[in-house]
Amino acid sequence: MEFTRRGWMGGGMALGAQTAAAKPPNIVFLISDDHTAADLGCYGNAHVRTPNLDKLAADGVRFAKCFVSSPQCSPNRSSLFTGCAPHTTSTSRLHTPMPPWEPTFLEQLKERGYFTGGFRKVHQGNEFNSRFDFYSANKNTRFEAFFDKLPAGKPFFLHVGFTDPHRPYTKGAATPPHDPAKVRLPPFLPDSPEVREDLALYHDFISRMDSECGTLLRLLEARGLTGNTVVFFTGDNGMPFPGAKGTCYDPGIHVPLIVKWPGVTKPGTVKHELIGHVDLPATWVEIAGASVSRKMQGKSMLGLLRGGQYQAREAVFSERNWHDNFDPIRAVRTERYKLIFNAAPHFPYRPAWDLEGSPSWRSYQDMSRRGALRPHHLRLLQPARATVEMYDLANDPDEFNNIAADPAHAAAKQDLLKRLSDWMHQTYDYLPPAFAGPGEPRGRGWPVSL
Repeated sequence: MEFTRRGWMGGGMALGAQTAAAKPPNIVFLISDDHTAADLGCYGNAHVRTPNLDKLAADGVRFAKCFVSSPQCSPNRSSLFTGCAPHTTSTSRLHTPMPPWEPTFLEQLKERGYFTGGFRKVHQGNEFNSRFDFYSANKNTRFEAFFDKLPAGKPFFLHVGFTDPHRPYTKGAATPPHDPAKVRLPPFLPDSPEVREDLALYHDFISRMDSECGTLLRLLEARGLTGNTVVFFTGDNGMPFPGAKGTCYDPGIHVPLIVKWPGVTKPGTVKHELIGHVDLPATWVEIAGASVSRKMQGKSMLGLLRGGQYQAREAVFSERNWHDNFDPIRAVRTERYKLIFNAAPHFPYRPAWDLEGSPSWRSYQDMSRRGALRPHHLRLLQPARATVEMYDLANDPDEFNNIAADPAHAAAKQDLLKRLSDWMHQTYDYLPPAFAGPGEPRGRGWPVSL
C-alpha cells in the first residue's frame, strides 16, 4: 500500500507548512506488559486502581478499539518500531531480535532532530537498544537520567517499557492490595478462589505500573515539558490468563490506548475507530514532520487526533506464531465480526509457559476434572480446534459461539477470508493464505470451505 503523507501541523498552520521556528512536539510512549484494555478504571473496571492513567484519559483521548499486531510480546513490539506485521520483518517468533537491516521510526525521528531514549523493556535484542541515543535497562534508573542527558532545545522521543503486569506475581505490589472478593471476573474465566486471587494480584501489578506512570507525568510537568509533549499509553498484548495472552480472542489482542496532546486532543474524548498497533509508528513519524515510509503498513492517526479528516480502518489484523510452542494463527477483526484462522487446528490450546504454572490454569484444569466448568469454558480443553472460527461481536462479544458454519453469515465469512488472505499476501506472510478465491491460481489458499 502506498501512503502520501505531509508534515506536522502546529497551531493554525496547514499540514506541510511547518516553519523553521516551529519546534515539533516531544513524544512520550508508555507501554505496559500483558495488559488487556478492560483492566483500567477509565475502561470501566472500577475495581482496579489506576488514578494516573484515568486522569491521562480524562485530559486526553481514550481509544475504545485498539488492537495489537500479535498477542505475544516481542513480535508485537517489533511492529511498534517498524509499522509492519511481525512476519514482514522476520520477527514473528518470540525473542527474535530486530534484524539490523530493518528500518524503524527511530531513524526517521533522528533525521528530524529528535533525541531518542528508552527505559527498561524494549525486547528487540541488545543490539537494537543501541539505536536509542539514551537507554537504560535498570529498573532503578530514575527517569530524570534521560532528561539530564537531553540536549537543550532538542525535541525528544522517550520509550518507557514497564514489566508490569507480567507474571510472576507476588504479594506487596500495591497497598492496600486489591480484594479478590470484589474483583471483576471476565466471562472467559471460571469463578474460583484461585482465579480471583490471581486476578487481584494482576490488578496490584497494574496499580504499581500506574503509579510509575504518575511519577513520569509529574516529572514532565516539573520540567515544564507538558505543554509541548504528546503522551501515548498502551499495552503490548493481553492479560496473562487462559484464553487471553497468546490467543487472537479479544482478551489477547484488545489493549488500552490513551493519547494526551495539550491543545490538540479534546479532553475526555472517546474514539471508537479501529486502531492497529502498526498505526502508531506512522503517527509518530507524521507528528515529527516526516513522511511515512512506503514500507510501513500502518495508517497514521494524526488526522484523527487533530479532529480533522481521517478515513477509518475497515479491519485490523493479528498473528500468533512461536511462543514457547508453535501455534500459527491469523485473525481479522472488523467492527462487527472476528475471523480466526488456525493453521494447525490439530493442536489443542496450549498456554504460554508463564500461564501454564499459574493458579488460574491449575484451577481451570481442576474444575474440569470435577465437572465444574461452564460449557463455554471447555473450548480451551478440546483435543483440537476448528480451522476457522468466526464470531458476531455485536451479539456475542465474548466470542463463545462459533458461527463459521452458519449459512446466514456465509457472505460475511467470505469477505473476512478474502480480507485476511489479501493481507497475508500483501505483507509477505510465510504461511499460505487462508482462502483461494474464484479464478485465483491453484495452490494459493488452504482448503477452507465457504
